[in-house]
Amino acid sequence: MRAVSLSNYIEVARDLDLDPFELLRQAGISPTALQDPEAQIPALNAVNLLEASAARARCDSFGLLMAERRSFASLGRLSLLLERVPTVRDTVDALVEYQRHINNVITIALEERGNMMLVRFEMAPVCAKPQAIDNMVALGYLALRAASGGHWAPLSVHLVRKAPANLSDFRRFYPFPIKLNAMSNGLMCTPAALAIRNPLANDAMAAHARSLLELVRIETGDETISDHVRCSIALLLPSGRATLRNVANRLGQSVRTLQRALELDGHSFADLLNDARRELTQRYLVDLDHSVGTVSELVGYSSMSAFNRWFFGQFGTSPQKWRAAQDTWKQSDAEWELPAPRRMIG
Repeated sequence: MRAVSLSNYIEVARDLDLDPFELLRQAGISPTALQDPEAQIPALNAVNLLEASAARARCDSFGLLMAERRSFASLGRLSLLLERVPTVRDTVDALVEYQRHINNVITIALEERGNMMLVRFEMAPVCAKPQAIDNMVALGYLALRAASGGHWAPLSVHLVRKAPANLSDFRRFYPFPIKLNAMSNGLMCTPAALAIRNPLANDAMAAHARSLLELVRIETGDETISDHVRCSIALLLPSGRATLRNVANRLGQSVRTLQRALELDGHSFADLLNDARRELTQRYLVDLDHSVGTVSELVGYSSMSAFNRWFFGQFGTSPQKWRAAQDTWKQSDAEWELPAPRRMIG
């Protein structure tokens, strides 16, 4: 991902009485890389840095606090387009179309939910951790709010994460209902809200911004077709639509073309789907307050019996027993945990 994704990391870490440079070193990120917003840094290193910093500071809103200090202009060239398209719906469409200009591990989509619309923000399974997701969704809210001249506001924010110990930062940042332990991450609004006009809309300027974006070469680093498939799987799993055909359609490829590309990459769709389910299931069972039934839905199972059979085949026990064992180990580990710095107030 681009180094701009860690904007304000050093300032927030210092405010929480942490040593940001030591934490960056431990995460394998050079502080000098943060001086160039376009520099590429390993996504997983950045995600782990946020999680480690939040844990060390005992501040479960670390990612949110970083986003709170970001400016709309920090989106770079993309901000030039977002504020010039006609409506909020066009802004969302531009975010979806040019999401790789933000970073390579997020997936943005607009979905109908009954008579409502959900602007979804998801991450590749290996990176889908609370602080990074909090940061991503908050940036999405800031972008849509700023591009509409402050006129757009969602009805609610939805986060898959469990409730933080202290919700005060979230309530201050989001002046509307916060739905935690949700089935997906995103911002819910009415169709009418998407029709709100952008006050600075200008077709000529929007066309110019698109021309600039088309000239920008996106550094993908080690990103492969398998990485794109993993992101699509993460987006489609909760709805039960993570099939080879649906993923191929989403990536604009035929089923056979995608299969051949995955074979050349040394993977199969079935293996990637199973790996994503394993990783997300373990994370949801350990870190979230969801029931086992809800976890089964989050990873694409509509039948508890089917989920239980799959889980036993993967882990050799039931999800309930597996979760209980993790809780026991976490309590044992906590006895040896060194005291962390407390968050500074004021």
